[in-house]
Amino acid sequence: MTDFLSATSPQMMRRHIFRLGWPAILRMMLQSLVGVIDIMMIGQLGSAAIASVDIGNRLVFVLIGTLMAMTIATTSLVAQYIGAGNHKMAGYIMWQSLLGGIIAAAFLALFGMIFAEKMLDLMMILMDEADPFILLEGSAYLRIVLASMGFALPMMVINAVLQGLGDMKTPLYIMVVTNIVNVLFNYLLIFGIGFFPVLGVRGAAYGSALARICGCVIGLIVLIRGRTSIRLERHQVVWKLDWPILRNILRIGIPAAIEQLVRQSSMIVYTSLVAGLGTATLAANAITMNINSLSFMPGFGFGTAATTLVGQALGAGKKKLAYAYGKQTAFITTIILAVASVFMYLFVWPIADLYSNEPEVIRLAASSLRIFIIFQPLFGIFMVLAGSLRGAGDTRWVMYITAIGNWGIRLAFSLLFAFVLDMGLNGFWLAMGVDIVIRTALIIWRFRSGQWQLLNDISKQPKTAVKAPDELA
Repeated sequence: MTDFLSATSPQMMRRHIFRLGWPAILRMMLQSLVGVIDIMMIGQLGSAAIASVDIGNRLVFVLIGTLMAMTIATTSLVAQYIGAGNHKMAGYIMWQSLLGGIIAAAFLALFGMIFAEKMLDLMMILMDEADPFILLEGSAYLRIVLASMGFALPMMVINAVLQGLGDMKTPLYIMVVTNIVNVLFNYLLIFGIGFFPVLGVRGAAYGSALARICGCVIGLIVLIRGRTSIRLERHQVVWKLDWPILRNILRIGIPAAIEQLVRQSSMIVYTSLVAGLGTATLAANAITMNINSLSFMPGFGFGTAATTLVGQALGAGKKKLAYAYGKQTAFITTIILAVASVFMYLFVWPIADLYSNEPEVIRLAASSLRIFIIFQPLFGIFMVLAGSLRGAGDTRWVMYITAIGNWGIRLAFSLLFAFVLDMGLNGFWLAMGVDIVIRTALIIWRFRSGQWQLLNDISKQPKTAVKAPDELA
């Protein structure tokens, strides 16, 4: 039993929350910071270059996000088995998740190589005339990034396993190294420093690919050397999918994958709608998204901590502790994001000015940012409680709520505000604010119902078909 399960007071729980939360927050902030630096570098090439990377990333996020959601099941199941004291089963789930990630990555890379240009062309269908620079450079960027998924997805699975164990520091260290590699080679390859060629947008893609290769190799070394409570052992490496285990992973992972598909595909629709307003608006939207991805990292980080803490508490049969961890994590996140929102609101223009030297792009980005900042604390609550439900394996309700918000509320209000009321880019972000309010209310209702505590009893989950049950129990 881990010390997370020994908490007897709110003060002890908060210490555990911060212990898990700060490395996760820092890791995700570093990840987003690299995106920020990338956009700043690309921004020096002009708004069309920013738009090329943004449109390419929209497609990358929908494909990767859908598959990455399967890692939520890995984190949830590993956390529950660790909470129950069954480390061997947690280790076997680790390998099966890795094997599934390797296979999925191969298909994703092939898909991207074949359909990159067609997907990008479809994204710009609402433009009066598709920008040839965006189409050419964006499709090249997309092919390179998707080809690197053979290393990125296994790295995501490794991070998910470590998170389930409650080890948030190792993924942070891996992220530090990968970010250094990413920024260094982006700089060298985008601008052609020294003997490196000037590759522009493609240089950013190659830099990201090299960083993912590096992160995957480091992660595998960590698992093989066994510096954690479970390790990748030779007898686990069976190059055959264990369908009883895989079905258990998919039972939790498929709703999470659909949730990500809903969320990311809706972003493609919104990006396509924004593209109809012109290149400057599309670039401003990319800047707004990029800054926001950094600002709400506390929500993502504490949401990840909640997944681990709730999963381990439920695995140990401590339902009240699981509920208390979710509640305390939401409280901490709300306070932090409220303070951060005030700071961002006051300095929104200087922040936006870092990204572009085009006054119209800066004006549009600053205006839309101020709208979203108001809703940040509520979004933090949603992220943490969604993480709590995922730790319990209740990914289905998170999927329902996300679908209602992204494809119902947000789409309807985006069309109303942006086009009917002619509010432009501000209308899209105001619609997102309405979406956040309603989604947060729904996730609070589901969390307070307590039904998520009754969904996944790991003692009733199937044993592996490859290894004898007594060998893993």
